[in-house]
Amino acid sequence: MKVEFITTKEAENIRRTMPKSKTMLEYEGFIKQLPVGQVGKFEVTPKDGKPNLVKSRLVCAGKSLGVGIEIKRVGNVVLFWRGK
Repeated sequence: MKVEFITTKEAENIRRTMPKSKTMLEYEGFIKQLPVGQVGKFEVTPKDGKPNLVKSRLVCAGKSLGVGIEIKRVGNVVLFWRGK
């Protein structure tokens, strides 16, 4: 095993080398399409998984895009909008 020491700045610049999954690209697309001042409404179906999984994916997609996302869940509906 080889260990190498790098600076914190170098570590922060290291990016993902694997391609993103189709699912994450889809969620990023939802966020990109979201007009400022509008709320996205995602009605979760069994095919989508559970509402908490959808929330998690939206948060990850927002972070990946550098966009703050606010999320509210009401039953099987997930509401999301651009945050601060």
